[in-house]
Parts: sequence; structure tokens; C-alpha cells
Amino acid sequence: MRYMATISYDGSNYMGFQIQHDMPTIELELEKAIKRMLGTDIKITASGRTDKGVHALNQIIHFDLDKKINPDNLKRGINTYLPNDIYIKNVTEVSDDFHARFSAKSKEYRYYININEYDPLTYKYMPFISNLDYELMNEGMKLFVGTHDFKGFASASIDKRKDTIKTIFKANMNIYDDKLEFIFVGTSFLKYQVRRMMGLIIEIGRKKETKEKISEVFEKKDPKISHKVAPSEGLYLYNVYY
Repeated sequence: MRYMATISYDGSNYMGFQIQHDMPTIELELEKAIKRMLGTDIKITASGRTDKGVHALNQIIHFDLDKKINPDNLKRGINTYLPNDIYIKNVTEVSDDFHARFSAKSKEYRYYININEYDPLTYKYMPFISNLDYELMNEGMKLFVGTHDFKGFASASIDKRKDTIKTIFKANMNIYDDKLEFIFVGTSFLKYQVRRMMGLIIEIGRKKETKEKISEVFEKKDPKISHKVAPSEGLYLYNVYY
């Protein structure tokens, strides 16, 4: 039997999603909890990996069991053994050909910036950045929409065989009284892609770069010129669409 689960987590205390030996990761905690409930090792597969400090509202995983278990019982049982900063929101039975990663049609990431006043209670979830030009940032966001080669916005360490051409359907910016919200919806995203895009958008907002820099990164395909990687704490895997 194959099961799909929707997971939310606070990534502050973890080295990312993917297992890294005995270092604290989301995947390690999930597999430990499943083993404690079922008494056997179960390998999980996620829709994608989030980096150190990145959060998720709706991360998707799938796993296979050799017997049928009520999804609600799975949810309750696994949550019993998870730490308080990881939570299974729901579990459903899926067909054997469902794959958390390869069946996904698109993903949505959101990034938040605190523009009100530095708050020690929220700095792990929204970096505080002030004196930004919102109009310039919004103009820059529009340039990400479409199909582009995002190699210049990816980690320099990604596998050279990996396809770096991606399509972004939506890149919106919303302004609230206390925060900025940036929404990215695309087919898939490369390692550090959203954080590098946001790093450049922040520099544009600070008037240290112009929106033309975005086109230059697309053209030159060199991660060295996309400048800063935005802080991980502002990034959320918001949704995965199938």
C-alpha cells in the first residue's frame, strides 16, 4: 500500500529536509517516528528538499507499507513520536504509480520580510529588512515570469547534468502593514533558486542593483553574479500541486 502525507514543519532547528548522517533533519525525524510506530524501517520520498532553516506548510511525502493501515491511525500514531516542530496534517491512500516528486505539476514557495520593526520573536520566520523601494522590487519580480535558464540563480554545486530551464507561472509581491510577501509558483525549483532570486530582489529594493541585473544573470548563467542568497528563515514551501 502506498500512502501520501502532508507535512508542516518549522525548519529552524534542522539542517534541511534530506538525511545527512546523524545530523538533525526533517527526513530523519519522520523516518524515526514511522519506525517507532510500525517497528520497521520505512523509506520516505519527498516532493523536494528544503534547505537548512527553511520552513514548510505543505510538504508532501509518500511511503509504502506491506499492509493496509487506516490513514487516520497512521497520522495519529506517527505524530505521537514526532517533535513539536514537525506535524503530519493528513495521510491518504494513493495509487502505486503516485510519486511525491515526479507526479508534482508545480510548486509554490513564499518568502516573507518583516518591514515593521525588528522582533526577536519572529526573526526565525521573517528577516527584518528596512528602507526598501517596493516599486522597484515589484518591477524586478515580473521579470522572473516565463521560461528561463535559471542556472545563474542556482547553487554552484548542483549536478551539471541537471536541467536548469524552469518555468515560473507566477511571481507576485504583496505589501502589508507589517510585512512583504513574495509568491513564486513554478514547475520546479533548483537548489538556492528562490533564495538567490530573493537576494537580488532585496538588493534591487536597497537600490544597490537595478532590475537589469536579473536579465544579466539569465544571459550569463553564472551564479557568481547573482549576488547574495537571501536568509533561509524567510522561505516557506507553501504548496505542491498534482
